[in-house]
Amino acid sequence: MVLAGPTASGKSGLALALAARGGGEIVCADSRQLYAGMRIGSAGPTDAECAAVPHHGFHVVDPDETYNAGRFVAETDTAVQAIQARGRVPILVGGAGLYLRAYRFGLDEVPRGDPGVRAALLDRVEAEGVHALYDELRAQDPVTAGAISRNDEVRVVRALEVLAQTGQAVGEMRSLDWERPPRVKAHWVLLEADMAWLDPRLLARAREMFRTGLVPEAQALRARLGPTHERLRTMGYEEALLFADGRLDEAAAIERAYRRQRRYAKRQRTWFKKEGWWTRLPADGATVDDVRAIVDAGL
Repeated sequence: MVLAGPTASGKSGLALALAARGGGEIVCADSRQLYAGMRIGSAGPTDAECAAVPHHGFHVVDPDETYNAGRFVAETDTAVQAIQARGRVPILVGGAGLYLRAYRFGLDEVPRGDPGVRAALLDRVEAEGVHALYDELRAQDPVTAGAISRNDEVRVVRALEVLAQTGQAVGEMRSLDWERPPRVKAHWVLLEADMAWLDPRLLARAREMFRTGLVPEAQALRARLGPTHERLRTMGYEEALLFADGRLDEAAAIERAYRRQRRYAKRQRTWFKKEGWWTRLPADGATVDDVRAIVDAGL
């Protein structure tokens, strides 16, 4: 089963309940929760939740590593096969639309990286800043740009690299996805949430992150990675460090983190609206029984 939706839509809680009732194990499909040392800022599962239900792929990747959709597909395949071999039910949970699309259809048509092209793009990042390259990507490949943060240097550079190599946008390469057979058999369930319902949840989450230790987590990440690492620009972490350094007061840092999460949720909603293979449930009030009914109906 794949359970997806925008951030703060209640995916994790619902997945925990599903796994507890149906002998399930949870697999990470979130592009931030996979990194070690970033639990609070990514709203990752707690130690108690991991003890209650087996979790796979959460907080295991070194934050200094580069991670991509190809690696996600390979590692998720391994985890799913191991779970099924134990007679258990794998439940993929997350909002990483690009990763989930890759898991469904594969990535064979995307070329391998070109070190020369990438080096030239990284030189431009240094000279112009990642936001300038993001704006270029948005003009040429709005589908991919809409699914990633303007601060995500790795993914912005990779998408522009593909454009330079092939003359095609990654989004165009995916344009025939609905006509391709999926590479995996699964129930694809999407929690849909409008922004009016998500807004208070996003603000409450930002406040809770700061209350429960986001600032020291961000400081520890900076000490581990150095002061200029791209991971420190992740939403929440950048704001926590601005507060820690006295450049924002706490209220302003929380407000800024909330607004970035809100923009991210809007991008996720836009991404998932374009995909017609999901069985959609309203996030407000979605229950285990609702999901079980989808499974029982074979959807």
